Amino acid sequence: MTRRQTIALIAGREVRQRLRSKLFVWSTIVLSVAFVILALVPTLIDAFASPDEVDEVDALTTLAVVGELDESRRDALTAALGPFEEEPAADEAAARDLLLDEDGDVDLAIIQGERVLGPTSTGIFGGAGEFQASQAAEALALVDMLEAAGSAEVADRVLTLEPLPVELVGAGDPAEAVTRVIVANIGVVFLFGLLMFYASMIVNGIIEEKGSRVVELLVEAVPVRQLMAGKVLGLGTIAVGQTLALFLPAVVVLVAFNRDLIPPGLGGVLGYTLLWFVLGYAFYTLLCAGLGALVSRPEEAQAVLTPATMLALVGYFVGFAAIQAPDATWAVIAGWVPPTAPFVMLVRQAVGSPSLVEVIGSLVLLVGAIGATGLAAARIYEGGILRVGARVRFRDAWRSRRI
Repeated sequence: MTRRQTIALIAGREVRQRLRSKLFVWSTIVLSVAFVILALVPTLIDAFASPDEVDEVDALTTLAVVGELDESRRDALTAALGPFEEEPAADEAAARDLLLDEDGDVDLAIIQGERVLGPTSTGIFGGAGEFQASQAAEALALVDMLEAAGSAEVADRVLTLEPLPVELVGAGDPAEAVTRVIVANIGVVFLFGLLMFYASMIVNGIIEEKGSRVVELLVEAVPVRQLMAGKVLGLGTIAVGQTLALFLPAVVVLVAFNRDLIPPGLGGVLGYTLLWFVLGYAFYTLLCAGLGALVSRPEEAQAVLTPATMLALVGYFVGFAAIQAPDATWAVIAGWVPPTAPFVMLVRQAVGSPSLVEVIGSLVLLVGAIGATGLAAARIYEGGILRVGARVRFRDAWRSRRI
């Protein structure tokens, strides 16, 4: 049997073991269904809404009006406040009562089209009601000025003019920028959570095999390097498969029913997020596989994982900080350091502007670190995998290798 066949055999065994766990399978199914339901929420809202609710533009403001508003003043108020509803009032006293009624919906009061009443704000800088009242008063004053200077036709023409087009220069697509920030935040949390989850899974699997003595049979039949590589590859397959099972159905539903909700540029961002996840997984899981061979009891697993956990925590916090300053000098340096590179480069590519040299250099260094970590982990793994009982010291495992 060739080396590749042996590694594939061990990886397949790891996959089958995880899929036999009903808790693992059903938790994945339940979470996947939950994400699909969340993706369907906008469609369900549209389906249960009546046609009037979908097509009608809701009024944003309610005005208590004393007297009549002519067409020019109504157009001016619409331009200033947006769509509004009118609630007739007999006189100013009635309008004040409507405005002061806490259970009512009246926002402003217009007295004979000449004066505006707004609610008093207790804030230091004023409130939304004061701002709306000022806008309404300015709009009505503009109508009076235009009518005094010319005619009602001039006033109507000015108030119905279409605004000039606005183009944002240099900032890119705002929707894509927001998407990138969201993906950067979620990506850092997602990367850290999955790394720690699968790191603990591989350590617990090693401890179970040592406790049941199964590993003694495996080591006799399979070279240690290939055994460890197969375990890491198998868990990596499970990690990618579970991630796709969780999120791919929801993405398909969004594309099929709510394509407009998918921001531009999302595909590229998710692509290199997956790349840094795979590389980060390889680095940290190999490290944890070597450390896990040093212990035989579950209660010792947390202690032996401390070095890997601390490195991942540093990467997690540095990655979060880089969201605010992705191109700062310290973020550029952290992107070249293998333990922090998966977190920081994920963020820098999402919200920053790293050069091609920085991206390739970070990839090369991280791949080199993965190779070195794999060799060191294999040496520690063989030195400690057959020792059951007390925790194996790092130095003893390193010296007693059989590779």
